Amino acid sequence: MSTVRRFLLSRSPLRIARARLAGLLAAAALVWVLAPAEARAQDNMLRGPHPFLKDNEIEGYVLLATGLSSSPSGTKLAFDYDYKLVLPTWLVLQLNLQLSSCHTTPGVMLCGPDTGKAFETLAGAGWKWATPIPLVPFAKATAGPVFVFPNGANAAAGFTGRLAGGVTYFFFDWLGIGAELAFSLGHVGYDATFPNSNHTYAIFDFGGGIQFQF
Repeated sequence: MSTVRRFLLSRSPLRIARARLAGLLAAAALVWVLAPAEARAQDNMLRGPHPFLKDNEIEGYVLLATGLSSSPSGTKLAFDYDYKLVLPTWLVLQLNLQLSSCHTTPGVMLCGPDTGKAFETLAGAGWKWATPIPLVPFAKATAGPVFVFPNGANAAAGFTGRLAGGVTYFFFDWLGIGAELAFSLGHVGYDATFPNSNHTYAIFDFGGGIQFQF
């Protein structure tokens, strides 16, 4: 196997996503280990429904994103802040950074304008439902500005909506690990430097992450 091929395989989106997800899980384990012993002793692992006693939640996800048409693909780092309104409804604020999986290498075609970086700033609502076990299904509907930095073309701004759903398993009422599947659809106002006439912003993404309630 050539050196170039080994390099490209080592930088595949799936490998990058796995590495970043492992980092998130390691961070959660570190928080648990460093917590005071008496605080950990007071925590009981959930056996039944999640009680939703806390009003705030922070989420971190590592997602594998697939862009349709001229939309970028790559690894997405997604961060949410959720505030409990009236169950099952939560206010959702999202910051998502998507990084392209394309790397220029001698002898390999240059990255096209459908690669690059994207930054989403979204707000909306989420819904979380208790079940007989500590497994919490959820859905989110958010929208807001998106900023795209394509390779070989000028940066551009647009607007997108995002629908997401998934499940979280809570080991304690404050700590859970979950999976999410989402689809974003919108429009980006590229200028003449972007060679594709289709300016639709359409991205599927899926992956996993951790959730902290406080």
